[in-house]
Amino acid sequence: MKEPTTETHPLDEDRDPASPAFVRGLAAEVAAQYGGDLNRMRRARGYSNATWVGDGVAVRITHTPVDMAAEVALARALPNEVGHPRILGVGTIEGHDWIVTQEVRGQNLHDAWPTLTPEERRRAIRQLWARVRVVHDATPSLRLLVGSHADFIPATARDATAAADRVSAALDLPDVQRSRLHEIIGDYYRAAPVVEQVVNHGDLALMNALWDGEVVALLDFEFAVLGPVEIDLCRLVCEALVSEDGQRSDNDAGADAFAIATRERDPVHGRALLLGAAVLDQLRDLEIWLGRDRTEDRFEDWRPDRLLTGLLETDGGYLEPALT
Repeated sequence: MKEPTTETHPLDEDRDPASPAFVRGLAAEVAAQYGGDLNRMRRARGYSNATWVGDGVAVRITHTPVDMAAEVALARALPNEVGHPRILGVGTIEGHDWIVTQEVRGQNLHDAWPTLTPEERRRAIRQLWARVRVVHDATPSLRLLVGSHADFIPATARDATAAADRVSAALDLPDVQRSRLHEIIGDYYRAAPVVEQVVNHGDLALMNALWDGEVVALLDFEFAVLGPVEIDLCRLVCEALVSEDGQRSDNDAGADAFAIATRERDPVHGRALLLGAAVLDQLRDLEIWLGRDRTEDRFEDWRPDRLLTGLLETDGGYLEPALT
């Protein structure tokens, strides 16, 4: 096994330093099986798993013992139009699952975003939605490969309310916001079962797409979930509109995302589902942030706190134009 580097990657700053070094060593072994040298490969974006890209391959490995079998089965069944990289191999090494895919030419869309022109950003948002829409349309053949809850979508309203109560207590939210939080969650779970269910990507972020003058690939389906289309819609709007520090920035890409949300959302329950999915998304992020040692930061400065408290306002925060 290659000796791990001692330098801590920014994506690993909140982890025990020994853990990323160990995972890097495992990834080096896996990469070598496919002709890759981790010392020449670049670390890609992603927090839940560690990924390195280069030498014609992409190596993705879990930080903790997590079963990737469901994601592998889904990825192999996706239509070609999604652009998911071809899987070259899968396996487990010392309890850590891994996937090796063919390297796809392109830049992570999140990294490319600051350099794109306004028109390129608009095109990227439309193409990102077109890629995931292929997944939605393929639901009849994919639905048995995903569950009805994953990542930021808890299985039941009770589970979601429990998460809301934990976050509310930690942030010391006022009673009016706690009440509004419960109301939004209740509305979501009442509406979700009565609308069309599609296979959502579940983490439709810029960082999960590749850009090469256009969106060429949609990646990382580990959080795919069967549910309302608003699960993916709320993330599309957030990615197009909200800055890194949690501020809404009105722009043409955001306007395109709002137009897509207006067109695609359920005509009766879309408002409740969009707002509910967005709130659940920020609750998940807040629980992650609360689990890190960030005592030097004020809660009010956290991106997910700003987004959640905005969503709890009567206008719906950054989602306002999509809720009218």
